[in-house]
Amino acid sequence: MPANTLLQRFVEHQRQAALLQPADKVLLAVSGGVDSVVMAHLFAKAGYSFGIAHCNFHLRGDDSNADEEFVHALAQQYQVPFYCAEFDTTAFAKEHRLSIEEAARKQRYDFFHRTASENGYSFIATAHHLNDAIETFFINLIRGTGLTGLHGIRAKNGNVIRPLLPFTRQEIADYAAANKLPFHEDYTNNDTLFLRNKIRHNLMPVLKEISPQIERTMAQNMGNLADAEQIFRQAIVEKQQQIFRCDNDEITIAKSDIRQLVPAQTALFEMLRPFGFNATAVGNLLSSLESAGKQLYSASHTILIDRHNIIIRPSENCPDSPEYQIFEDAVSIDVPISLTFTHSQFDGSRSLVTDSDTVIVDSSKLKFPLVLRKWRTGDRFRPFGMKGSRKVSDFFKDNRLSLFEKNEKWLLCNADGEIIWIVGMRMDDSFAATQSTKEITIIKNNLYPKCVGDT
Repeated sequence: MPANTLLQRFVEHQRQAALLQPADKVLLAVSGGVDSVVMAHLFAKAGYSFGIAHCNFHLRGDDSNADEEFVHALAQQYQVPFYCAEFDTTAFAKEHRLSIEEAARKQRYDFFHRTASENGYSFIATAHHLNDAIETFFINLIRGTGLTGLHGIRAKNGNVIRPLLPFTRQEIADYAAANKLPFHEDYTNNDTLFLRNKIRHNLMPVLKEISPQIERTMAQNMGNLADAEQIFRQAIVEKQQQIFRCDNDEITIAKSDIRQLVPAQTALFEMLRPFGFNATAVGNLLSSLESAGKQLYSASHTILIDRHNIIIRPSENCPDSPEYQIFEDAVSIDVPISLTFTHSQFDGSRSLVTDSDTVIVDSSKLKFPLVLRKWRTGDRFRPFGMKGSRKVSDFFKDNRLSLFEKNEKWLLCNADGEIIWIVGMRMDDSFAATQSTKEITIIKNNLYPKCVGDT
């Protein structure tokens, strides 16, 4: 394929997929491999404003240092800012009981989000391409993630974009060759001890032999599955609204309604998942539906199988849903959701713009460690822009949240329990910055995906 054709397709894809606008500043994650080198070249040729970020994980000795020097020289060639972080990934993995791959991913994205936030970049771009998405599909298929994991890698997740996603590995290699672009090869990409590499080097050649157009076929399949997932999720929400009868914290579902669910196991699992019940518990429930008096437990809820109904209520003797502490020196977290924290001085001379996924609070009002938790009965807060306090449950009702959506929400709270922000919705008015505020904290919800293998 002629090099200029791929450039044209690249520019057209950014427009059609609405990944970025010409005026956006983008931070490119560049490892030095062929994919990220081609991405940088395309950004330069297309005239986009960008900087380059690189991570040195010190996992390959001198090769890791050589990659850093190479990417630094690339940034100088394009006359763009260069940001680099060095990590002792092996020690980090051991300390946090993570695999090397998981540790590197966490360190990488923490650094990217922090750098983008501190330097005014609208988006972070990674060089994932179509073959990466296909490999992720098979990883998720093998691990059993269900429909959610079978759309591969998303083109856009919050402020992380994948501008090369429509292109195959071969198309990218051909572009590099046509433009005589030097790059560094990571020899660990050939190590079949890693599942992704096994799929890349062992499975994909066989599939390509069977079907030479396997990449395009899989792209269509993943697109169809993503559409199917949207339809499926909407159907689940609508069915919940039909059969759930809610009375404060207690939910009643008629057994007759459960018997009519098709397919019962899958539909009921999706409905009960927000209450902590897994597929095994759902199977036990369905097999015990004709009995009465049996109880099932999750970490936070109890199901009572009554004569004509099942009743779901918060458990009195079971621990509450997990709480996550956030300490004062944190710049980002990835679990259970992705948040970034940016602190800066404020003199009242500039306007502050917030939205549902970004809030700006008066730093002096924060009490650490902050706590991230699910909502509870009796929770109250003062919705930003409104007078007086509201029950969180009433706020959810006003915004017409389904039961599923309510149980997916996280609350960011002060150490003393005060609610700062219903993440993704509304902050508490008492934490808002004023003209007398000296320092602000910008908290951003990055809508991070949690699909297995989505890198």
